[in-house]
Amino acid sequence: EMHARTMTSAMASSRLGPPRVSSRRRGDPRRPAGRVSRLRCRASLPEPPAAKTAFRAPPTTCSGAASEARAVIRLLREAAARNEPCPRRVRVELPLPLADLDSDALAFAGLHGQASDWSGGIDQRFRVTKGLIDAFVLDGYENEYLGLLDRDADGMGVWKIGGSITGGAHDATLVTHPSDTTAGFFLKLLDGEYGARVAEDDHLIIVVNAFWSGSGEKVGQPWEFALRRRAREVLSVKAENGTTNQNWEKVYCARRCRSAAGVEGTLIRAWPGSWRLFDAEGVRVVLEASTEPSNRAIAEALNADADVGDAAGYNRDAADTSRDDDVIT
Repeated sequence: EMHARTMTSAMASSRLGPPRVSSRRRGDPRRPAGRVSRLRCRASLPEPPAAKTAFRAPPTTCSGAASEARAVIRLLREAAARNEPCPRRVRVELPLPLADLDSDALAFAGLHGQASDWSGGIDQRFRVTKGLIDAFVLDGYENEYLGLLDRDADGMGVWKIGGSITGGAHDATLVTHPSDTTAGFFLKLLDGEYGARVAEDDHLIIVVNAFWSGSGEKVGQPWEFALRRRAREVLSVKAENGTTNQNWEKVYCARRCRSAAGVEGTLIRAWPGSWRLFDAEGVRVVLEASTEPSNRAIAEALNADADVGDAAGYNRDAADTSRDDDVIT
């Protein structure tokens, strides 16, 4: 019996392994078991990656851009209905497909994205613009196309938005292609000569693809002093003290850009967000700004992202040939 108990104890010892020897010296404070190992594990874990700001990819088609412009107009109308601070006279830069090509792709179309040579002139440009507005920009909205503002106002179509079904006053008016040569008609519209509702302070006026230069200093003929003075007052994006007065803020823009070195990108702005310039694939934001970047800033950002130099003959100081200050969309 004594021999059996000895064998059983030996077998138990072989299963449990050798006795554990504590490394704690006598008198040391007892620490909770496993604390050191947990601290070591935490120290060995890699730091979590920094959170990246997610940006919506830019549109790749003109119809996609028109749908995004529709969403911006909805935000503006809702803010105006709640009497929240928001711009009431705004511009939209709507991209058009390349002239005479049956393609909806958002492609580079020259300076400011609007220099494509339409064989049918402003009439053909207006037909394409009207198609995008009817099918996408105003899709689902109560609206009524009123025709051209005047028989001599080429390309200046007018839509009233809201109130057409309920019989109430419409809350917004959309106008296309006001330019230096047709700004006289546009100023009459803003002054209420074609309808008093447009002249009210709470009315939202949306201008699509404006073509007036600067702050109206080139409107009309050189001898039309009164017209030019009125144009500077109404069409300027600056107040008398030089501060931004929120008139004619560009609330939406989708433009394919290209530097002189041949590097392309897409410039996007959707109110109330900032201006963002994406690389050619629409993956990375290479430039972000609170105001519209100049052509020079766009080109330098695209070239820097692609790691290419300026094209041969590019002059950084060619102020006389720069179009940075133009408002042509």
